[in-house]
Amino acid sequence: MDGYGIPGYPLRMEKLSPGSDRAAYYGMRVRADGNVPMHWHNFFEFDFIDDGHCRQVLNGAGTECGKGALTVLCSSDFHAYRIDPEKGEFMSTYSFHFDGHFPDSETLRLLGSLSGKQIDCSGDGTFSAVKDEFVMLFSETGNNRPERDAMVRNIIARITLLAFRACGSGTAKMPPVYPEIGYIEAHFREQITESQVADHIGFSAAWFSKLFSRRYGINFQEYLLNRRLKHAYGLITGTDAPITGICFESGFNSHSYFCRRFRKRYGVSPKELRQSTRPDNS
Repeated sequence: MDGYGIPGYPLRMEKLSPGSDRAAYYGMRVRADGNVPMHWHNFFEFDFIDDGHCRQVLNGAGTECGKGALTVLCSSDFHAYRIDPEKGEFMSTYSFHFDGHFPDSETLRLLGSLSGKQIDCSGDGTFSAVKDEFVMLFSETGNNRPERDAMVRNIIARITLLAFRACGSGTAKMPPVYPEIGYIEAHFREQITESQVADHIGFSAAWFSKLFSRRYGINFQEYLLNRRLKHAYGLITGTDAPITGICFESGFNSHSYFCRRFRKRYGVSPKELRQSTRPDNS
């Protein structure tokens, strides 16, 4: 892992596999007996804890996690694990990384709705089902059998579906998840356009613009702006990264515009928010 060379930034894992720039997926079995520092990735990640207990800081918010916790992350999410070995804490996890272009479109659609969530898969039947999928997934990535990529893609889809069901358990009706969300989640920090998203999901730009406004009650540009601001908010409150760096990392090209829209959205400037939530920082 390497960072930006700027103090306070989370570490960013740039490659899926230590030995390849072209790998589409990569799995690791990890046992941690101490803290895992704040980091993020240029790709999707599943973290499934099959044993242990610790605390996760996910996009600036802390939560307890233990056996059966499945975290789904995309390139906009950042997290850390706080583990106190003096209290007997540890974490055993299946950590699986995969490129955002690797899953099929339906899986990517669901991943967009799960990104940045820690999902409880500890319930009867769910834990064993999810763990069995990870065991099979790691078995596939460790061999060169025919159609390995197709099998891995299929297992990723099944894990995603299990996570989606676990996330929605107890609700009468899950809200609809549309294909554009997965694409936006994977690319909102880039200079994407409405036409690009429309082309990705197979719609004309004009039709997609009307459809988007009808689905979300705001136009595409407002949605994209709000998503970038939300990402910046998490970095401001969850890290010590310089605000100027956060501005550009969140997809903005102008610091003054970023500060103006941030204040309009949250009622405070980025600097004021940093001072109120992390008073030791200026």
